[in-house]
Amino acid sequence: MTRPGGVWQQETTVAGFIDERRRLIPLFDVQEELTKRLITRGGREVRRFVDLGAGDGGFAELLLDLYPESSGVLVDFSQPMLAAARERLATKSGRWEIIEADLAGPGWRDGLPGGERYDAVVSRLAIHHLPDERKQELYAEAYALLRPGGVFLNWEHVETAGLAEGLFDEFFRERIVEAEQEREHPRPPEEVVASYDDATDDDILRDPETQCDWLREIGFEKVDVYFKLPGLAIFGGERAE
Repeated sequence: MTRPGGVWQQETTVAGFIDERRRLIPLFDVQEELTKRLITRGGREVRRFVDLGAGDGGFAELLLDLYPESSGVLVDFSQPMLAAARERLATKSGRWEIIEADLAGPGWRDGLPGGERYDAVVSRLAIHHLPDERKQELYAEAYALLRPGGVFLNWEHVETAGLAEGLFDEFFRERIVEAEQEREHPRPPEEVVASYDDATDDDILRDPETQCDWLREIGFEKVDVYFKLPGLAIFGGERAE
């Protein structure tokens, strides 16, 4: 049985995604700006945060830059991704720590400082690798870690139906083939597409509206889908004061 998201243990997959992320993900800069505004609205202060499936540390870097006095805990199981995070965040030494752990089970919390609560729990393009039951459990675990008024945001790859079904994958395949052709020694298009399809084979996508219903059942307030494109969404809520 393959590990959920296990392809992200491969250095070639990680390097390609990091190098081309802003080009490959539609409206990436728009989503990043919206995320900043959602987190900071109302004068929210974030002193401590947790980044679930932190990858190369991009979301953590966003928070560390928004809040110069903040510090964070990055959780991921991909060694190549975490190596990239250490490099990205090297100038912010002392403000972050890494927990190498798998979100597929509740044991990831064992590495957290005991009894600590956080102002924000965030995730980007990670939780969709987990089965739906585990997604719900992880959302409840995130809720338990938040201080009253703390925010949870998930910038995520999601299920799309209707006229847009499959549109995200079509777009992504086109972009990765274009990006590959600009490399010094490009791979054949069919090889590039096959690599992408391998990386998405274990995705378990769910529409963001259903996931928002799960958040409300857990106890989150101010829950909504704040951004949505075919295949992408930003959603979340707050823990009650």
